[in-house]
Amino acid sequence: MAMADDPQPDPSADTSADEESFVAAYDLDGDGEVSAVEDVRAVLGLADARLEQIASEGGAKGKIADAAHHLVDKLDND
Repeated sequence: MAMADDPQPDPSADTSADEESFVAAYDLDGDGEVSAVEDVRAVLGLADARLEQIASEGGAKGKIADAAHHLVDKLDND
């Protein structure tokens, strides 16, 4: 139970730092903005990494993930 004297965290306090980190990580052309293409490439990169993890587990699920990983990897890296 929160006390009346306890300050509530400001949800916008870390927004600028989070946005700077996001731009630094996903701004591929260095223009200071993350375009729609850069955003999609970031999502593809994350999906590719997860598929690679699943593929390493083996089995039928791993074989399907490996095939999908190779497809997404082509899209992500081209």
